[in-house]
Amino acid sequence: MVSHIGMSSIGISVAQLLTHDDSTTEDIILFQQSEKLRLLMIVSGYYDNQKNFKREILVSAESAELMRNLLHFFNTNASQLPLKVLHQPGLRDELRAFEIDNKITSRKTIERLLEEFGGASRR
Repeated sequence: MVSHIGMSSIGISVAQLLTHDDSTTEDIILFQQSEKLRLLMIVSGYYDNQKNFKREILVSAESAELMRNLLHFFNTNASQLPLKVLHQPGLRDELRAFEIDNKITSRKTIERLLEEFGGASRR
């Protein structure tokens, strides 16, 4: 059951977030645990050096199994949320980064998909 899902937005790239501090990934996991979230999604929206808008997500799941289930769900909904893996060295299986491979996917679309995933996981 995935009833405890959290979502946050940031205005920098996932890479910038992860390199901000040596303990960033641990801080994310500790926050997730303190809030009793099974799934935490950080949505990044920013402009790169060429002034192109980018949207990325960093997903933290409480287990590798939950992450696999979420990735399977995202793959079946790829037309709504086309993801491209962002290779971030040192991330655990429960923490993954992706670039959203189109410019029109909104935070609301991501939120709706997370709600669908939460509902589907409870069945």
